[in-house]
Amino acid sequence: MSKHTMRNRIAMPALILLSALPVAAKAQDFDDERYLTKIDTVVAFDAHGTVDLSLISGQMKVAAWDRQQVKVVASIVNGDGRLHFSAGRSKISLEVETDGSGRQRHRGSGGDARYEVTVPRGTRLVLEAVSGDILATGVGGEVEAQSVSGNVDVSDASRDATLSAVSGSVRAANISGDLHVESVSGDVTVQGAIAEIHAESVSGRISLQGIRSSSVRTETVSGSLTYSGSIDAGGRYTFDTHSGTVRLNLPANVGAVFSVQTFSGDIDSDFPVTMQPGQGRGSHDRFEFTIGDGKAKVSAESFSGRIIINRAGGANDRRQD
Repeated sequence: MSKHTMRNRIAMPALILLSALPVAAKAQDFDDERYLTKIDTVVAFDAHGTVDLSLISGQMKVAAWDRQQVKVVASIVNGDGRLHFSAGRSKISLEVETDGSGRQRHRGSGGDARYEVTVPRGTRLVLEAVSGDILATGVGGEVEAQSVSGNVDVSDASRDATLSAVSGSVRAANISGDLHVESVSGDVTVQGAIAEIHAESVSGRISLQGIRSSSVRTETVSGSLTYSGSIDAGGRYTFDTHSGTVRLNLPANVGAVFSVQTFSGDIDSDFPVTMQPGQGRGSHDRFEFTIGDGKAKVSAESFSGRIIINRAGGANDRRQD
């Protein structure tokens, strides 16, 4: 038997064995890049790296664990798309492409995708969807998440978060980094944030609950604004809506200078109002008054809606519109 024949007989079973290996085993090599319709793999990963996920239609769910690994379970059905998966020590990306020949995202329908991804706690996330929902829980790291017609829901992020949707709702809970959240026609809900907050919506409601922040800025055109939380000494708070009601639910010991304005609505306060010297109702129904020590600054504006300032346990707090 020649050496050439022997090598062929040894190589053939090795190739068969390699092709039969599950994706989870083959994906351990770094700089791995493949096009598939299904993925079920675990790869080693640096917790300070970035995981970038993108889909056209479907849903992505991201959770965290205390391992230095990323687990990816993903599939795509009912379309001509393929999952483009790329893995390295500091960057992992997963996206849907229709022909597998390039990197341009959102080309064609691609099919309905489902992602379930588990990352090391503290990993930076970049999440994008066209008509899909995004859910990230307990991740701990910085998050950038946006969907066009789906909902975005992120909780337990200890670094900055930027969340947005066009026709979907956006929810952020237990965020301890700076938070920027916005939606065009959906509602915006923030629960338990303790850092700087900027919330925007065009036709949706904005609800901020259980907030501990020294800087809050909210804007909506036709939706209502509700704020329940602390007012820190030296803090700055702005609540602006065109045709909705502004409702502020504040602790009994609040201390702030309030600047309020409404054109066709009225102003109702549980707190006794002390006008600033020389202040009173003037042009465009804007006036200022002080509650408590006046160390914080609070501005509330509504063109055609009411402005309601509730004291915890007060009459307005018990009475809802």
